[in-house]
Amino acid sequence: MSSRAKQVPPPLLAPKNDAAACGSEASKEAWAGMVAFLRGKGARVTQARRAVFDAVMSRHDHFRADELASELVRGPGRVSRGTIYRTLALLVEAGFVRAIRDSDMHHHYEHIYGHSHHEHLICEACGAFIEFRAPEIGNIIREQCGKHGFREVSHRISVLGMCRACLAKKERGG
Repeated sequence: MSSRAKQVPPPLLAPKNDAAACGSEASKEAWAGMVAFLRGKGARVTQARRAVFDAVMSRHDHFRADELASELVRGPGRVSRGTIYRTLALLVEAGFVRAIRDSDMHHHYEHIYGHSHHEHLICEACGAFIEFRAPEIGNIIREQCGKHGFREVSHRISVLGMCRACLAKKERGG
């Protein structure tokens, strides 16, 4: 049976506000959703996957897989790089994590469980990620989807450019 034929349950609904995602109850709820997702795919629930899940959910930045791997491949509860990369892919598929490409086509990740939808400004000079919320963008996308009979699954917008600090440095000749 192909993985496409299996019914995979959606992740649990996220808490209503960003602050709620930081609490241990929300973390337990999120893990329960991940377990349901894994079981729905017929995938194993392992301590290594839990370690990756916990590490990702405790981060509040835009990180690369190799950064996460450097944290988790050492120490007593170490996790293999392969498991880290495969688990990140599962977290994206389950809707707990979003992958964002920078101007060099590197994937950066952020956990989105419990966080409201937002877009990104990415500085091509220093690599900074600046998050912004603009509900009107979502309204335009929904309007256009309706106009064209298109069903949106999700959207993400990343604007590549130069941040304020890098622009100022460039203007000073640096």
